[in-house]
Amino acid sequence: MNNFEIIIGIENHVELKTKSKMFAPAPVVYGAKPNTMISEVDMGYPGAMPTVNKKGVELAILAAHAFKMEIDPLLKFDRKNYFYPDLVKGFQITQQFHPIGKNGSIEIELSNHQKKIINIERIHIEEDTAKQNHKGDLTYIDYNRSGVGLIEIVSHPEIRSAEEACAYVEKIREILLFLGVSDVKMNEGSLRCDVNVSIRPFGATTYSNRVEVKNLNSIANVKKAIDFEVARHSKILLSGEIVQQETRRFDENLQETVVMRSKEDSIDYRYFAEPNIAPIQLDLKWVANVIKNSPELAESKRARYINEYHISLVDTNIILSNLELTNFFEKTIKLTKSISKVVNYLVGDIQSELNKANKEIYETNLTPQNLAEMINLIEEGTISSKHAKTILPIIITSANKSPLMIAEELNLKVISDIPTITSYLNKIINDNLELIKQYDERPERVTKTIMGQLMKETGGNVNPDIAMNQIIRIIKNRR
Repeated sequence: MNNFEIIIGIENHVELKTKSKMFAPAPVVYGAKPNTMISEVDMGYPGAMPTVNKKGVELAILAAHAFKMEIDPLLKFDRKNYFYPDLVKGFQITQQFHPIGKNGSIEIELSNHQKKIINIERIHIEEDTAKQNHKGDLTYIDYNRSGVGLIEIVSHPEIRSAEEACAYVEKIREILLFLGVSDVKMNEGSLRCDVNVSIRPFGATTYSNRVEVKNLNSIANVKKAIDFEVARHSKILLSGEIVQQETRRFDENLQETVVMRSKEDSIDYRYFAEPNIAPIQLDLKWVANVIKNSPELAESKRARYINEYHISLVDTNIILSNLELTNFFEKTIKLTKSISKVVNYLVGDIQSELNKANKEIYETNLTPQNLAEMINLIEEGTISSKHAKTILPIIITSANKSPLMIAEELNLKVISDIPTITSYLNKIINDNLELIKQYDERPERVTKTIMGQLMKETGGNVNPDIAMNQIIRIIKNRR
């Protein structure tokens, strides 16, 4: 591939996180029984009129602003006309001529820490089509998805490798997730990726025929599809042939792309202005207020965690990799002063428990209140870190007991009472008088031996700092 430059452009279709559809009152519920979340508008019934979902427009504005785009204050929609089973109306409402956002960019970071700006051509609002399920010789259509609000994000063809493409999609995903624009779950189809790939000799100024790989449903498949296409294109061009312009899909079983249809004949979608939705002039104060109340982006949180909380970049990225984990972290640190312990538990013991149970943190009974209480008990000296290893799995699985209640029930509280510690020590020292005589010559060995016996007697529940001070005091007083 040293002789060729890779040219990649990406189109992302993102389902908006709204309660109802973009132009219809039907609810949006993932996983609902097929064909139960539909309305007359979705099915194209005569006389059924579309209405614009205000929340969907807000989310599109948030996305456009995050991508540094020019936001069009005049909201206009168009019809994209074509006949296909997943489009019962025979047309799709979209924004072909007046996208809500244009001329934006994002910055990606690669594995070698180099950064690159990828320019984004446009964001436009549209509605989703129905979902087709192929079983044997039959195709079943679920219209629940028909009419769900989407934004389509179209990059310029400035991506030059599979790594850059993956970084770009991951950055898009992170931004939209933290804005609350979408769940961006690729496995559920709320973030879908179409990749346009071509190659050309270095130094060439014109583009070669491109191939579009549709509906990639994971970051890993984005990389695999691009790598396969680049190798395929290279082989074709080096053999003196021409790459056919076509639409393909990635076959996970074969681990390669396969042809869906040829693009030799471009489809005329006969776009025209949507006659049932009049142009809407957005109030600039309303737009400004939407932007003003935008949630904090992950990039801002990343800088804050590192600079203000002194959390390592590695741990910061683990926390920010999951929105629920991020929200859990931020709620917990409001309840305890030991931010370092919160981080250590979230990326360490808690992550280990979640991995073993194959669960997300919101699927457990662990609460910020219980984790903070456990950490505060450690800080106060009421329990030890060793005790916390027993308590943590219980508060993850049980919602009925607080860390303090568990500690009391299991007798896990640290013994810090000096008279009680002294009572234990007097007996231990009386049983080890010959050892005590060696204190002047081998003080560390003597104190550690006594401490070990004290821990054994108390089940490891004694406060080590207080105990060590008492050991030294009693030994010196007896000499």
